[in-house]
Amino acid sequence: MDQKVKVLLDTDLGSDIDDALCLAYLLTEPRCELLGITTVSGDTQARAMIADALCQSAGVEVPIYAGRREVLLTGRGQPHVPQAEVLPEVPHRTEFPTDYLQFMQRTIRENPGEVTLLAVGPMTNVGLLFAMDPELPTLLKRTVL
Repeated sequence: MDQKVKVLLDTDLGSDIDDALCLAYLLTEPRCELLGITTVSGDTQARAMIADALCQSAGVEVPIYAGRREVLLTGRGQPHVPQAEVLPEVPHRTEFPTDYLQFMQRTIRENPGEVTLLAVGPMTNVGLLFAMDPELPTLLKRTVL
């Protein structure tokens, strides 16, 4: 049997439908081992709540971390999370750790050459991660943007 693809998802889930579809796919794909989710841009706690609601609906436990709210250099990122309107209607956690850089670093270092970093939001978390630990890109299996 083929080994599962280990994925670390960095997402701005909650602004557009594409990130929700991505997460739903990862949660149901038998060849995927979702190691964790980090959220980026705007209300990252609300984004984490949406991720948790999707994970709970799929019956999958995944570590979820709320990442950086602000952009690094210019632009407004994705400050609003309109899909959070559904949260009162679905079960989800409300508190998430914010030590996302340490989580990402630890996950990659514990699985050298095995992790696919799938970044589908602004590159803020990824930029900070690589600036903090410049060796990490060489320890990834691949980075998909």
